[in-house]
Amino acid sequence: MVHDMTQIDAPASQLPFSVNGLTPEWLSDALTQDDRAVIVADVDVTRIIWGSATKVFATLTFAENARDIPTQVCIKGGFDERSRAFGLGPAYELEGHFYRDLAPGFAAEVPASFYAATEADQGVIIMEDLTARGAEFGDATDLWPVDDVATTLEVQAKWHAALWGSTKGDRKWLPIGAKAARDAFTVMLSPEVFHPLIERPEVPELSAGLRDDARVRAGFARLWEHDDAATHTINHGDAHFAQLYRVPGAAPAYLDWQTACLAPWAHDVSYFLGSALSIEDRRTRERELVRHYADALAGYGGPRLDDEEAWYQYRLHTLHGFAWMCVPTVMQPSAVVEAMAHRYGAALEDHDPIGMLLG
Repeated sequence: MVHDMTQIDAPASQLPFSVNGLTPEWLSDALTQDDRAVIVADVDVTRIIWGSATKVFATLTFAENARDIPTQVCIKGGFDERSRAFGLGPAYELEGHFYRDLAPGFAAEVPASFYAATEADQGVIIMEDLTARGAEFGDATDLWPVDDVATTLEVQAKWHAALWGSTKGDRKWLPIGAKAARDAFTVMLSPEVFHPLIERPEVPELSAGLRDDARVRAGFARLWEHDDAATHTINHGDAHFAQLYRVPGAAPAYLDWQTACLAPWAHDVSYFLGSALSIEDRRTRERELVRHYADALAGYGGPRLDDEEAWYQYRLHTLHGFAWMCVPTVMQPSAVVEAMAHRYGAALEDHDPIGMLLG
């Protein structure tokens, strides 16, 4: 189900860059649309989730509310300079564009939003607080059953099929490849950053080839070159398990569209499966699940993927999971980094995508 909520790009004189900037005055200006006045009398911040982007959960008290905005909202943006230091400003900007330009009519559920605006290196979205609908969120330390993983692949297949063969067209803001993630990861792959990150206790013992920063950089460069020349659909771009939510009676859906991009289907599928299955389940079920995705893609009107080629592309794209060897704990909790790094690390050792790419 896609929420039919008004998307706004109401210009604010300046978007806030800190939580302290989310004042009643700024929120009133942001939420007022045309002749429908919204006056916020008070903002009570009830919870903050610090991550790659910041989610601020707040209860609003209204003096006037002609748009019937709910009292519980989530305000998302780049409000933490520690994360911004990794070059994530363009990601915040891109997510604002996604909610303004692509979310309406999208072939999958996305959180309802009431305001989305961008400026250089910032994007702010005021969206529904999904907990008000009883949402359950993906937790990297508490995986869902394999059947739910298969259902999530069907969700991906539906929007991939609907947008198969996409190009930039009128969406000039939509990058080829997850540019913001690539930019941040380029920083993480630099020798002075790479080695301290992969030597942390959260990261599993890696084989020699995966500890070679120059080889890893060369592998990613080759993969990105391959992906940029491929047939594209619109990818989430960071479709790991902890990006999911589901409300009672509905299929899983994705949060955090700050890395939406034009990319081949295998980017989302491989990255998702590497995170969503235990190491044992992935080893025994991954090929079956890739076929399940391919069947769903064809069923939704997309192309029929060749079985061997689909398996090859899936294996090649397991390289994306290397990012979790380098995710700083200012972006994700230590327990999440550890769980993800071990799952993705096992997939990297099993499939050797760098060897596939470099020979």
